[in-house]
Amino acid sequence: MSDKNISLIKMIKRYLICLLGIAGIIALDRWLKGWSAENLQGAGGRGLIPNIVGLRYAENRGAAFGILPNMRWAFVILGAAVIAAVVWFVIKERVKSPFLLAGLTLVVGGTLGNLIDRALDGFVVDMFEFLFVSFAIFNVADIALTFGGIITCLFILVKKPI
Repeated sequence: MSDKNISLIKMIKRYLICLLGIAGIIALDRWLKGWSAENLQGAGGRGLIPNIVGLRYAENRGAAFGILPNMRWAFVILGAAVIAAVVWFVIKERVKSPFLLAGLTLVVGGTLGNLIDRALDGFVVDMFEFLFVSFAIFNVADIALTFGGIITCLFILVKKPI
């Protein structure tokens, strides 16, 4: 087998791992949102980690922190554009860095998780809240997006080869 074929196989394996990661993020996000709707809606809050993190059902019809409410289709289009840009970048640049691929996988998984909610329901279900500070309520997709963004930014700042 030639070096070119081996390189192609390695690239395909990397991308398949990314797809599995994206699917895992979406599955966990959708399951927890469904569980929250069933068990938390109208029930007030529940403690998860005493005095640190609680669970409370919330519907977010805007972006982060509820800004720009009721712009459902704008967020769906923006989310689809982000996903398309990331996929295009990964394929065009043949991204090899596991660090960058991990960050972009989290970004795409988180974006898709919230995009699915917006497209199907018109809002995003949030459930995690910090109990020690007044902060936005968030979900698994938000966590993936945040950490993916941080990892991607760190990669760019360090300027490692792609």
